[in-house]
Amino acid sequence: MTNAISLIDELPPPIRTKADLPFATSQLRPLRIGDLEIGFPVVQAALSGYSDGPMRIVARRLGATYTLAEVMIDRFVLDLKDRSRTRRHLQVTDEEHPVGGQLMGADPEHFGPAARKLVAAGFDVIDINFGCPVKSAAGKSAAGKSGSGGCRGGFHLGQPDVALEIVSRVRDAVPSAIPVTLKMRRGIDDTEGSREDFFRILDGAFARGVAAITVHGRTVAQKYNGPSNWDFLREVKQHAGPRTILGSGDLFTARACLDMLLYAGVDGVSVARGAIGNPWIFGQVKALAAGWPLPCPDIAEQRRVLEMQFELCWAHDKPAGAMSTMRMFAIKFARMHPRHAEVRNAFAVVRSLEEWNRVLEQWYPVG
Repeated sequence: MTNAISLIDELPPPIRTKADLPFATSQLRPLRIGDLEIGFPVVQAALSGYSDGPMRIVARRLGATYTLAEVMIDRFVLDLKDRSRTRRHLQVTDEEHPVGGQLMGADPEHFGPAARKLVAAGFDVIDINFGCPVKSAAGKSAAGKSGSGGCRGGFHLGQPDVALEIVSRVRDAVPSAIPVTLKMRRGIDDTEGSREDFFRILDGAFARGVAAITVHGRTVAQKYNGPSNWDFLREVKQHAGPRTILGSGDLFTARACLDMLLYAGVDGVSVARGAIGNPWIFGQVKALAAGWPLPCPDIAEQRRVLEMQFELCWAHDKPAGAMSTMRMFAIKFARMHPRHAEVRNAFAVVRSLEEWNRVLEQWYPVG
């Protein structure tokens, strides 16, 4: 197996030199969020449509020190009834702690009650989403004007007063022992006004008692296009000083996670799309930081984790829902397989438990 340090020569040029790496990684600090001891500073982000209970549990078992549930709209949380059909959305298992629940919405008045409901469900942290860049997050109010009645997610970055009111309402609503955190992008766009709004919200949120802020290095206007600006993340951490900043954006490999930690000097990194279908990334970055051999999942290990997540999904949802979810995940897992295109196509047409098992037997044989 290839040694983790020698593997650096096979990867894209590092932000720091190879000689710097062993010393620099020895200086990595355990992550804290409020009074919560998280540990190794690489966590799993909230992933809309993905980071359900089974994905979070698999990530924890494979090395993630902290995970966030997929974002929930505040009104959805408030309207959610305690029924078997919907209970899974607020389900938190013992092995997940610490785990965060993420809220997104338009009306500041809804955030406090929704946050209290997440705390009652067992979430250890309440995270406020000011980062989602999708168009559906920027609706219109009943009067047809954008504002607190229609903006959600990253679009709140253009209205600091509303954003900070949301922060205050959440912080005031939940017990002091429950950390409140934010997810932000670096602004609506690259204008100077957007930059000023970003730092106003960042400083105002910390002043209102927020324990940590995750910053994505793209603007809302960029969505997922173009590179994440790690220089901006570095600037934000220097500005924040001892206050806790996590970085996000372009974290698709263990090496990228380590590079962001070292280059930007952030207190932690939050892995989003890079964890979909690759829960091994959390163990890999720990190995790379320690100078250990980099674990690479072979066919047997890929099958083990696929079956693990399938069993969790099957227990978490009804058969049709579990099959649909695992088909979506398996297509992502297929990227790890040597014959990924064929495996992806095989998973794409799976509609039953029998078909699922046939794909595993054909492409992930045991023994």
